[in-house]
Amino acid sequence: MGMLRGSRKGEWTTPMGVKVIPVMRYRSPGGTKRVCVRAGFYGKGYQRPVRLPALMEDLLAVLCDIENRAWKAADTRDAGFYREYLAPEALIVTPFGVLNREEIIREIAENPLELPAYALSDERVVPLGEENAVLVYTVSLGGHTLYVSTVYARNKGRWRAAFHQRTPAVQEVGGMD
Repeated sequence: MGMLRGSRKGEWTTPMGVKVIPVMRYRSPGGTKRVCVRAGFYGKGYQRPVRLPALMEDLLAVLCDIENRAWKAADTRDAGFYREYLAPEALIVTPFGVLNREEIIREIAENPLELPAYALSDERVVPLGEENAVLVYTVSLGGHTLYVSTVYARNKGRWRAAFHQRTPAVQEVGGMD
């Protein structure tokens, strides 16, 4: 069974060196000390904190709101939104290549086409520590389906997109015999 190493200052790490934030400390009925942590890693013997589902729902709601605003900004060619939305090191991977932050902003501003009707669905979030997360979802866009992932990094309380990828769904032509 793994053990958390901690200090009185609240700095805790797992045996694998992952830093976690204690939410509450308690003793199990058998007398064993346990710590509920607020992080995505729970080693053997660790229990999920009571607050985790609420944190996940909140994180999902926040990132989905940002992502929906990004789609709207792309549709209206709002380059100003993208200047604030994208982290300085941001990249986007498309079927046409990899674009950096400045290329993305230029593409948004100069693209004369409006997006066809679109709808986001099946949104999920994977926290990567306290300051990073991956949002994944499916988007229906003008009769096509895309699987999308956006990596968000939080800096000074603001979530910004650091990486974005859209993968077209493969249209199944026939079954395998």
